[in-house]
Amino acid sequence: MNTTIDFKTAKTIENMSRKIDGMERAISGFFNKMSDIAERKHGDPQVYLAAVGPARDLSAILLEEAPGILPCFDETDDTFGISKELPVAGCYNPKQVLELSGKRYLTGPVVFVRFNMEGEYVSLTMGDLHCIQEYLEQHSTALMADGKNLNCICLD
Repeated sequence: MNTTIDFKTAKTIENMSRKIDGMERAISGFFNKMSDIAERKHGDPQVYLAAVGPARDLSAILLEEAPGILPCFDETDDTFGISKELPVAGCYNPKQVLELSGKRYLTGPVVFVRFNMEGEYVSLTMGDLHCIQEYLEQHSTALMADGKNLNCICLD
């Protein structure tokens, strides 16, 4: 059995390993922070959302931080649902959608929110976070732009 790996394959494996390590750190930090949130008393006035972007790992944010990440948050942003069973949506700037070969790719940040029955924002749950992570794993892709990888979410 030949166990030799060519240079190109080795470099690809090394890059993938670095990305996986970075994702593991980001996910661990995110879930640790959300665990802290879950342990707080019910009725905490803080509303926690989640954010992700091309240069930002998935992280927990406060509602008031959302406009700093997504300037059009709650104004001109569009939304997409991540599950038919959950009232969780991803908010994004429609100007940051790239269309290629009949598919739409989101190239900017996304803020994930949960709504209550009155349409108000409420804190995400641990189950929501799990669903968001699964959604990102299934719908994220890397596109090449100007010789660089651009991490995107496929909206179609």
